[in-house]
Amino acid sequence: MRDHNAGDASATPSRRSLLAAGGAAAATLLGGCLGAGAGSEGGDVTTAGSATAVSTTAASAADAGGSTGWWAVELDAVRDEETFTIGGLPSPTIVHSFAVWCPKCERLSNQLAAIDGEYTILGLNTDPNEDAATVREYAEENDFGWRFTVAPTGLTDALVAEFGSTVVNAPSTPVVVVCDDGSATLLSGDDSTRPTITDTAEGC
Repeated sequence: MRDHNAGDASATPSRRSLLAAGGAAAATLLGGCLGAGAGSEGGDVTTAGSATAVSTTAASAADAGGSTGWWAVELDAVRDEETFTIGGLPSPTIVHSFAVWCPKCERLSNQLAAIDGEYTILGLNTDPNEDAATVREYAEENDFGWRFTVAPTGLTDALVAEFGSTVVNAPSTPVVVVCDDGSATLLSGDDSTRPTITDTAEGC
């Protein structure tokens, strides 16, 4: 598995910062037309049917005034005492925002279990009514072998600020693909499928 740090925004070239700023300006202009679900901090937004893809960068979120971005929030794994950040995981990282009660989430997790390739998968529980014990039991019962964690409120708020409320809407099966250059893409709805997820990760 490749060991890159997806959160190293300091390595981002200045050209990228200019592009991110342009994306932020475009998102602001389009905000009134697109409404809720578009990323508020940043990048290009495309829609196709019921699917939405939002691309952004860690650098653009930092430039927008976030002192601690979602990629730098410390998280606790539910199965051991590991503490980690999304930005510190080997990339490409596939972050699956889910809830235990969501059958679509479980179906997508089964698709993720069948993925071949050098990817890091993180199950990120974003339901405020579920806890680490519930998520641990869910992962073990379904034999899902990747990391699972419960999102603290601060992380959930930062993700919503960056990508819009879709990122925590479990039935839309949201997945954030994080690349080693700090870029991140939200896939949901019809775009949240194994082929699209792996194609996006391969494009990192």
